[in-house]
Amino acid sequence: MLTLLLLLVCIPQTPQEPFNKALMIGIDGLRPDCLIAADTPALDGLAASGILKLDARTTSITSSGPAWATLLTGARMSMHGVRDNSFTDLRLGSNPTWLAQIEMTRPELFTASIVQWKPIHEHLFPKGSIDSSSTVENGAALSRAAVSLLSDAKKNVDALFLHFDDVDHAGHAHGYGVDVPEYIAAIEKVDGQIGEIMKTLRSRLDFEKENWLVLVGTDHGGMGKGHGADIPECRTVFMLAGGKGAAGIQWRENAEIHDFAPRALQHFRIEGARIPTSRMETPWWSKRHSLINQRTHDAPKSELLFIGDSITHFWENAGARVWAKRFMETSTLNLGIAGDRTEHLLWRLRNGNLTGLSPKVAVLMIGSNNAGQLNQEPTQTFLGIQAIVAELQFQLPQTKILLLGIFPRGAKADDPHRVLNREVNGLLAPWADTQAGVYFLNINLRFLTENATLAPEIMPDLLHPNERGYQIWADAIESKLSGLLNHTDLR
Repeated sequence: MLTLLLLLVCIPQTPQEPFNKALMIGIDGLRPDCLIAADTPALDGLAASGILKLDARTTSITSSGPAWATLLTGARMSMHGVRDNSFTDLRLGSNPTWLAQIEMTRPELFTASIVQWKPIHEHLFPKGSIDSSSTVENGAALSRAAVSLLSDAKKNVDALFLHFDDVDHAGHAHGYGVDVPEYIAAIEKVDGQIGEIMKTLRSRLDFEKENWLVLVGTDHGGMGKGHGADIPECRTVFMLAGGKGAAGIQWRENAEIHDFAPRALQHFRIEGARIPTSRMETPWWSKRHSLINQRTHDAPKSELLFIGDSITHFWENAGARVWAKRFMETSTLNLGIAGDRTEHLLWRLRNGNLTGLSPKVAVLMIGSNNAGQLNQEPTQTFLGIQAIVAELQFQLPQTKILLLGIFPRGAKADDPHRVLNREVNGLLAPWADTQAGVYFLNINLRFLTENATLAPEIMPDLLHPNERGYQIWADAIESKLSGLLNHTDLR
């Protein structure tokens, strides 16, 4: 198991900008329809100045352990490993919480968590991962503790997570539903406690100089007096973003609770290999992304996908004649965009590139730009690719993934970027063997001479194949791809 934490990058703010801070509030077991039915002036106020989504989704296992692990880390269950409330297989080292990621990147900031459900404190915020983590008995005590912390000028909290549990207690005791007065009363009581917290936050001495993002969500809903099943009453949740920091935020159409952590990190301008990041500010990229979404809409029965960066994108340029000869009859889509790193591809997959598809095979190669643009440490690129594979497995559960080793770049074997890509491939190969439906294939030797030189006759810029290089690529994967498409090669 990986124990190395994520390498993150923080883009500094200019002196003129307000100082970014974030408050994330989790209300355990709060159904969206019941939120609307209850009298909640504090949450209504946040929604009025921000954005409220009432049809988001939580994890398929609608229990607190997997849901809070997903919400707080931004990782899917297949990555963080939590599938029940025991946290037995938690992989926190490679999937830290958003607060821990801030602590690693900006250690000068004060990070804190106050929760009612003790396992969150014990498992997701272990000692030393953030500046302060504590548990309380009830919502009233939680509100008092939060008010005290937000009023403490010495600690000057920057990033805070609060977990209220009394609504879920009411659901288990009396039932989850708009027609359960005890459950509605519990929601309204927590809203009052949140109101006290927000009043304190707004009364901070430097509040006008601070840019607070307030995120509010839940782990699951409920049906009858329980939850855990993959049914709409349990799985449909709300996601709220308010405060000055919510300006311009739009939850994606198919929002899920793992969107909370990336949103908080982006507020602090923290970037990383598995923090979904858009390039929509670049006009040609935005146009290409929209084109891919249109392609998926127009060809939902496509059997084969090629997913990646410019090396994949340029099947449409240098590789066009090879593509027409080898893949046109297979109903194949090209989902490549030049310049993408793992975080850009992850954003695209969550924002329409896969909608409506159910292909037999997806050919994935990504990560070269993580090395080429950032000189990123190989483990971090590997974690980004892991997140992409997890996304493909979740959205396309019947699709086999042919995961290609990142192609060689640079003339010689000791080229720094070649070395980084080679090390990523070394991590991918054994990991892929543990993943159902994932098949790793490294075809790099096909492009190299006997002394490991990358010839310009194959890749003129020592990165992108020419037509001859694309022919080598097509030939190298032909047998494996045919087996996967025809269900004859299953390992």
